[in-house]
Amino acid sequence: MIIRVDDKVVNLVEKICRALKDGKIQADAFPTEEITDLIECTLGESFWKCIGSRQNYGFANMPDVYKECLVKAVERKDMEECEHLLRLFECTYQAFYTALNEEEKMFRERPYRQMIIDLGTVNSQIQYRLHKERQKAFTDRKERVLGEGRGAVYTCLLGEKALSQPKEINRQMDYLCFTEDEDKWGKQNGVWKYCKMEKPEKIGETEEEKVLILENWCKIMAHKLLKDYDYSIWVAPNLTIVGDVSRFCKVYGDGKSFLSFPSPMEDCIYEDMSITQMSTDDLNIMIRKMMLQYRKEGYPEHNGLIDGRVIVRNHKDEELCRIMEEWWKEVEKGRLFIGNVFNYMSWKYKFPFSICNLFIYENPYFRVNDIDLDTNEEL
Repeated sequence: MIIRVDDKVVNLVEKICRALKDGKIQADAFPTEEITDLIECTLGESFWKCIGSRQNYGFANMPDVYKECLVKAVERKDMEECEHLLRLFECTYQAFYTALNEEEKMFRERPYRQMIIDLGTVNSQIQYRLHKERQKAFTDRKERVLGEGRGAVYTCLLGEKALSQPKEINRQMDYLCFTEDEDKWGKQNGVWKYCKMEKPEKIGETEEEKVLILENWCKIMAHKLLKDYDYSIWVAPNLTIVGDVSRFCKVYGDGKSFLSFPSPMEDCIYEDMSITQMSTDDLNIMIRKMMLQYRKEGYPEHNGLIDGRVIVRNHKDEELCRIMEEWWKEVEKGRLFIGNVFNYMSWKYKFPFSICNLFIYENPYFRVNDIDLDTNEEL
C-alpha cells in the first residue's frame, strides 16, 4: 500500500519539526499555506466525515485557531513557536485518533483519495523547499537548460509488463522502449519504437533480480543508451504520460542538468533502508557496510530522496554522466540497493540538481498505473 494516512500525518509533521529545529526552514520559506491545509484536512470537516461523525463548534474552529497562531508566529519570525504549534497539532491529532472507538478507527483507516493527494502534495512541497535550501551551497556551476536540442522519452519493457501509451505526445521528441525481445526490435507500438536492450556485465541470478537490474541499468545509463540525444526523459514502465513533458522540463529544470520527483514516502536513506530490520544474508550485510561507510563520510540524515520513476537529464553535462557511472558502481556493490543512492552521489560530488514540488501519484504530467488512489490498493 502506498500510504497509511494517520502514520503519514505524524511522519510528515515530524519531518517539518526536525527541519525547524535544525534551522533548515526560516520564516521566508515557511510553508504556511501547505501546513494549514494539512491541519484542515486532518482535523477539519474531512476528518469527521471520514469516521461518519459531525464535529461540534469547538472542533470546527480548531483549524482556524492553529492557522491564526501559525501566521502570527511566522510574522514574528519565531520558528521555535512554529515548532511548538506543530508539536501541539501532532499531539492533538494523535489524541483524537486514540480516543476513537474501534468502528471509527476502522473507517478512519480506510484511506480515501483526497486525503492521500493532500498529504502527498504537502510532503512534496515541503521536500521541495528543503531541497532548495540545501542547493544554495551549489552556486558556482554553469546553468544548463533541460528540454533543448534533440530529446527522447524512453522506458523499458521486461517480462509480462504492458506498455502504456502517452495521453499527450510531443511530436518534437522520439519515444523509445528498450526490450530484450528480439522480435520487437525496430517495430512500433503506438508512439513507442522498440529498441535493443544493452546489458551490464552482471544482471543477477534470479529472474526477479535480473529484471530489476536491467530496468535500473536502463534508467541510470541514459548517456550510454541514448548517445545521439541531447537530453532524455526516463519514464518507468508503470507510469503513463498524461501531460506535456517538454513543459515539465522547462517549469522545473531550474537551470540544472538533472530533474526528478521527491520521494512520496521517505526523506532519509538510512530510514528508507530499514537497516535494523534487515536479515543477515550477504546482500544485507553489504548494504549495512555501505550505510556505515556513508556515515563515516559524513553523509547527513534526512538529506532527501528522489523518486526515480521520472528522471530528466542533459547528456551534454560530462560531470553528470560521470556521476551516473558512479551511481551504477554503487548499484553493482549493493545489487538490489538501487533507488536512493543518487542523493548520496550528488552530495558526495557537490552536484546540484532539481526536483519538482509535485506528488508523483497525482500531477499534471504523469500517472502511476498500478495504484488506485480511490481504494489505495495495488492493481
